[in-house]
Amino acid sequence: MKLLIRLSILALAAVGARTLFERLRPRVSGATGSGNLVSETLTPAVRDAATTVKEASTQAAHDVADASTQAAHDVADATRQAAGGLASELEDAVSGTNPPTAPVPPTA
Repeated sequence: MKLLIRLSILALAAVGARTLFERLRPRVSGATGSGNLVSETLTPAVRDAATTVKEASTQAAHDVADASTQAAHDVADATRQAAGGLASELEDAVSGTNPPTAPVPPTA
């Protein structure tokens, strides 16, 4: 009796599995076909995106390099101007043409 119950449950499980397979098989084959379509359109899109990102990163690197060079030149020019102004002030102070004036104390 137990064997008959087990065999009937096994048969019902097989019938259920086959029913599920028949119901889901068209969906699986349809999904496989659309997967190929997605693959065909996705590959060129990824290539285009990779090319765009590569070009943009190269351009950004060049922009950063140019900005760094310009900033270095600006700092060097400002340093030369400051050093030149300081040198002329020191020359004036040494030669006495424009001696620094001492502050006058306020009168009460």
